[in-house]
Amino acid sequence: MIFLHAFILLAIGWLFFKRTGTDNLFIFWSALAFKMLMGVSLGLVYLYYYTANDTWLFFNDAAVLANYAHENFGEFIKFLWNSNSSVDIWNELSNTQVRSLFLVKIISLFSLVTGNNYWISALYFSLISFFASWNLFKVMSRHFPDGRTAAVIAFLFFPSTVFWSSGLVKETLALAGIYFIATVFVKGLKSEKLFWWEWLLVIFSFYVAWSLKYYWTALFVVVVTTSVLFYFLQKRILIIDRFKIISWLLIFILLSGVISQSHPNFYLSRFLQVLITNHNDFVAISKDTGLIHYNNLTANWPSILINSPWAIVSGLFRPFIWEATGASSWLAAIENLFLVVFTGAVFFRKKVESGNTLLLVSALVYIVLLCMFLAMSTPNLGTLSRYRVGFLPFFIFIIAYRNPLLIYLFDRIRFRHE
Repeated sequence: MIFLHAFILLAIGWLFFKRTGTDNLFIFWSALAFKMLMGVSLGLVYLYYYTANDTWLFFNDAAVLANYAHENFGEFIKFLWNSNSSVDIWNELSNTQVRSLFLVKIISLFSLVTGNNYWISALYFSLISFFASWNLFKVMSRHFPDGRTAAVIAFLFFPSTVFWSSGLVKETLALAGIYFIATVFVKGLKSEKLFWWEWLLVIFSFYVAWSLKYYWTALFVVVVTTSVLFYFLQKRILIIDRFKIISWLLIFILLSGVISQSHPNFYLSRFLQVLITNHNDFVAISKDTGLIHYNNLTANWPSILINSPWAIVSGLFRPFIWEATGASSWLAAIENLFLVVFTGAVFFRKKVESGNTLLLVSALVYIVLLCMFLAMSTPNLGTLSRYRVGFLPFFIFIIAYRNPLLIYLFDRIRFRHE
């Protein structure tokens, strides 16, 4: 069984390589191997290091459903389509919250064909995530001059991003969905031909990402839709072209009002209260040393705005190196130190071409808003380091693109090897 799935995984990887990566042999296979390694590593870390055991609880429930499928496949299919708490199998599951159960159902399909093997199922999840990140890497490399290095770092090799988007966790498929949407978005704005199956993939990616991380997906889709509408209206309405930033923000605000009706937690009447409730819940169960401390954070916009700069700094760069305590904290702090250094180097970057302003504005709005709200609702730095993978790759690409420090370091490496 193990050798059969190893062959299948390798064959799928090879076919994908022949179709998309023949001019990037080393990058493709090393990135795929790294992704697979991180998928296995995540399972090991949760098994031996973390007390919370999300990934294994998800898998155990998936195994229960897979066993149920062997007994009654018809009822299993019905349960996948429409979960019913009156079904006997419901009481055997640990994860019955909607988003968690959605992930469990997907894992159960892989568990069914892998003989309830956690590790092989994790490799399949990692492979799906790799396909999404590779497609985005290819598109960004193609449409951004000198963007190949930045895309490699941001989407294929940045350790925490790859780790938290591999294996059997929500972030793996949610980020894959965001990546697929981003790929089609960039191709569309760059007037690249889009095939019918790519539109179907966008719809499916939205469904999966929304079902797992609706707050990532809602903000991302609002930003993307705003930019698409702005792109088409700019050429047809003179005032929009004249007041670009104001026009973009007005479209964004209008669409945000519409999307706020898509989920109870987005209702304007309760959005801030939900945010503060989540914040207080995390404070109650977290150690004081691992928390982001705010200045009288309450459910009103003046308080949110006052605390937003610290939330953004903390979401992007903390824990700082002097705040590290345990092994995972030290690894995160070292990564964040690199982010601080390369962000500082961005201010010495030569002017970037103006043709990508719309993409830059879209990315920055998504990064800043998601970072701010995640850091406020999830003030535990350890948990935040996992949740922030929803925006971190895009931030890394922005600071790595034509970064003078990176250019200098790579030039030095090439010089030593010549």
